[in-house]
Amino acid sequence: MSDRALRAGVAVVALAGVAVAGYLTYVHYRPGALICTGGGGCETVQESSYAELFGVPVALFGLGAYLLVLALVVWDSEVARNLAAAVAVAGLTFAGYLVVLQAFVIDAWCVWCLVNDLAIVPALTALTVVRAMPPDDDQVIGT
Repeated sequence: MSDRALRAGVAVVALAGVAVAGYLTYVHYRPGALICTGGGGCETVQESSYAELFGVPVALFGLGAYLLVLALVVWDSEVARNLAAAVAVAGLTFAGYLVVLQAFVIDAWCVWCLVNDLAIVPALTALTVVRAMPPDDDQVIGT
């Protein structure tokens, strides 16, 4: 896969993350706007003490991370690719922690959170890590 395709993929997935994290940030401040499946899982997760970290909504941290990855895609240097991969790996680790919290501590599932934690974050991590990897020796011109 070309770097151009990977770069576009990272941007598209990060934009999906901005949409979900932006929505979850919005409903943190406007709980009545939450649209979720029946059962109250979204409300339970959003209203839990784990929905904030140091008084800041967890979704806002996610939104910031996705925006940072988008800025790094625009920057487009080796350092930017490595930083984007580092941000994504950190996000994947935190997303895993959040899934464990929903399963074993909060005992409720937020569909929006799961879309983020089990689909968007892993996809972003895979794309950014592949993009940050050095090219194969036989693909490098002049070797």
